[in-house]
Amino acid sequence: MRKNRAPRGRIPASEESPVRKAYRERGRRNCKQGDLGEVAFLHKATALGFMVAQPYGVGYPFDFIVQGGRGLLRVQVKATTNLRGGLYAVSIHHHPGRQPCAYRAGEIDFVAVYIIPEDTWYILPVREVENRLMLLFRPKGYPRPDPYTHYREAWHLLNEPDGLVFG
Repeated sequence: MRKNRAPRGRIPASEESPVRKAYRERGRRNCKQGDLGEVAFLHKATALGFMVAQPYGVGYPFDFIVQGGRGLLRVQVKATTNLRGGLYAVSIHHHPGRQPCAYRAGEIDFVAVYIIPEDTWYILPVREVENRLMLLFRPKGYPRPDPYTHYREAWHLLNEPDGLVFG
């Protein structure tokens, strides 16, 4: 007796294609990575003495509200372990619809980027990420200087957002 089989080259409806499965797994991994970044941000910012709040609900372009300096700041947290050509790649966009959309100054004040394998934070003002969908960060020990070095561990910017002072 012959079993019911899908035509050659087709995957039966009861099975999942390898591509679909890989996409689903990658999405799950990215969510876990994002959750880890948010928890790490909450821990680090609180340990540094910042008041941190999380908005209720979904659909906000920012993850946290931080009391810094003279007011409240909207902070979007991004985390990565993804190396591309020896550089850490970080997606700096959101999806208000179907297409990726760069962050604008009216939506957020800062992006906090967490490079998980190096346990390193970058605190970037929104003007550094406007109109960009991705940023590349150089690992520690990389032969050329990192263009974002002055934002590495720059937590002080959350206290003085208008006076970006380095050194």
